[in-house]
Amino acid sequence: MSRTKLYNELAWTWEVLVSEEEYPAETNFVKKMIEKHKRTSGNGILDVGCGAGHHGLFLKGEYEVVGVDGSEKMLKLARKRNPDLAYHLGDVRTFQLNRKFDVVMAMDMIQYNLTYSDLEKALRNLSNHLRAGGLLLFYLENIKDRFEQNKTRFKKHRKDNVEIVLIENDYDPNPEDTEFECHLVFLIRKDGGFQVEVDKHRMGLFELRKILDILRNLNFKTHLYELDFSGKKYMKEGPFFVCEKLD
Repeated sequence: MSRTKLYNELAWTWEVLVSEEEYPAETNFVKKMIEKHKRTSGNGILDVGCGAGHHGLFLKGEYEVVGVDGSEKMLKLARKRNPDLAYHLGDVRTFQLNRKFDVVMAMDMIQYNLTYSDLEKALRNLSNHLRAGGLLLFYLENIKDRFEQNKTRFKKHRKDNVEIVLIENDYDPNPEDTEFECHLVFLIRKDGGFQVEVDKHRMGLFELRKILDILRNLNFKTHLYELDFSGKKYMKEGPFFVCEKLD
């Protein structure tokens, strides 16, 4: 996985960019999918790419949550938010916890695999940490089938004495490969000062058909949902993958 500013020297901005109020809709959707599709009797959840620990905050009351992330600085935020949970440093393709869970969440971090080979390694490793009858949950904001060249959005964020304007731009310099670039521009005003930070994220851009083939070969039955957490079947946003591990 590539080293980016957002998960390292700018990790502190997560406490400004992300509000805890944004997560109940997402975690409630996760709970609904667990209730609808999970066939195991346990309540263990592995949150891979756990970031600053927001999912754990809203799931730990009902589930035994363990987190994994590739950034020590993000794990520091997660441990501060949830000192009662266990967190581990690791790469999605290679980490080993030597136990199996009822649910494995990888959410948007799957997008950071750049080739089909890496994607398969990541999904296989997640499957190896999942019990038969359990669920693998993740989503992709961009797939090759629906990629929008030069898509740009921005949002203003403020907390205490810090104000950040975040501009995001998606661009695919080579439509023949399996990558695109997400450029982030941070306009940061803090303690009377002003700074501009630019961060490039290389991300995977895959065909939905091929992703489903990999999941099928790993013995998953996959359901696709819209990325608005409404529970509607996938049409245009996402998709959100809910994958049942077959016996």
